[in-house]
Amino acid sequence: MTRDVQYGTAVASVYDTLIAPAMPTGEAVDRLRPHVAGGRVLEIGVGTGRIAAPVASIAAHVVGVDNSEPMLEQFRAKGLPGNVELVRADFRRPLPVTGTFTAAYSTMGSLACVSSRDELTRALTHVRQALEPGAALSLEYYSTATYRPLVALHTLTVPTPDRPGTTTFTVTLDDADILTMDTRIDEDGKAPVLFGEQILLIERDDVEACLARAGFTVEDVAPAGEHEPYDWYTARADG
Repeated sequence: MTRDVQYGTAVASVYDTLIAPAMPTGEAVDRLRPHVAGGRVLEIGVGTGRIAAPVASIAAHVVGVDNSEPMLEQFRAKGLPGNVELVRADFRRPLPVTGTFTAAYSTMGSLACVSSRDELTRALTHVRQALEPGAALSLEYYSTATYRPLVALHTLTVPTPDRPGTTTFTVTLDDADILTMDTRIDEDGKAPVLFGEQILLIERDDVEACLARAGFTVEDVAPAGEHEPYDWYTARADG
C-alpha cells in the first residue's frame, strides 16, 4: 500500500484462517465501544471485516474503506451486516465518502502504510475532513519497541498459531524509516504463501506530531505490551 495495494490476493487467501486468529478482536472492540456505540463510524483499512463485523453490532452505521479488492471480496463473501457499507479507496487521497462521522478507527497499523511523515499527515488530514468536530479517532500504530528488536534479529521463524507449520519474518529498516517485512507461511502439505509489506516505523512522538498537524488532539497513548505489535492512540478531532 506504500506505492500500490500491499494486501492483495496472497494475504487475502490466508488472512481469516492464519493471520486474524493471532489477533483476537475482543480487546480492540472493548476499547472502541465508548466511541462507536450508536454512531456513524468510519473504518480505515477494513480488510475482511475482522473489526467491522463486531463493531456493526454496536454502531448505527459503519463505512469501511480499503484499497484491496481481494480483502473486500473476502468480507463480502462472509455476508455484510445490513448496516455496513464498503468503499474501495486509498486513504492517501481524499476519501470518497459522503456526510460526516461521529468516530473513526484504524487497527493493525493500516495507517502506517505510507512512505513519509508528510504522507501520514496528509492521510490523517483526509480522515479528519470526514469527521465531525470532537469525533474520536482510535488507531493502532506499529510500536518501535517491538519492531526495532526484530530489525536487529533480521529473520525470525515462529510456529504458526493453531496450525501445523511455521511463519518466517524477514525484517529490514532503511534510512527513511521504511520497515520492510517479508512473510513466508509454511503449512504442512500446502504450498508456501509469500507476501511483503512496507510501513513507516516512527516513534510515538512523531505519530503524535502527525496527528496534531492533521487537526487532532491526542488524549491517550497505550503502549504495546511485551511482544505486542501496536501502540494504541486515542485522539479527538479539533473543532
